[in-house]
Amino acid sequence: MSFDLPAGWKVRPDSQGGIRVLPPQVEDRERSGVSVRLWRERLRGKEPMAKLADNYRKPQGEREVAGKVQLQRNIGRLVLEYREGEYVQNSLWIVRNHLRVVQQDGRNALWADCAANASEFHRYRKAFAALCLGATVVRGGKEA
Repeated sequence: MSFDLPAGWKVRPDSQGGIRVLPPQVEDRERSGVSVRLWRERLRGKEPMAKLADNYRKPQGEREVAGKVQLQRNIGRLVLEYREGEYVQNSLWIVRNHLRVVQQDGRNALWADCAANASEFHRYRKAFAALCLGATVVRGGKEA
């Protein structure tokens, strides 16, 4: 995989597989809830990207209907923007904005998920664009 790393951000292995990208300041992760994760996962079924896009066009659990669902069939890429709520400590309800990009590579896909608290998401939009929208699959040293 290949992506643009904003200045000061750090790359770390993720316990669930893949990698995490950490912002320069600890308070960005704590106060703003910044979370960036990239990983590879196998796609299942016929037309998996279209089915995935359809799933995000309707609410599911604490996730709202996606504000943006852009399926680019010719290059096998799906761009999603959605909001998801969650309870955190002291029963506080927090809404998080997600920018998720799925880049198909045969039967596998590169997933890039960039998220932050809704009130802080705009501060990180440029970095998220570099990380998630800039993520591509690399085959044998050549970008796909």
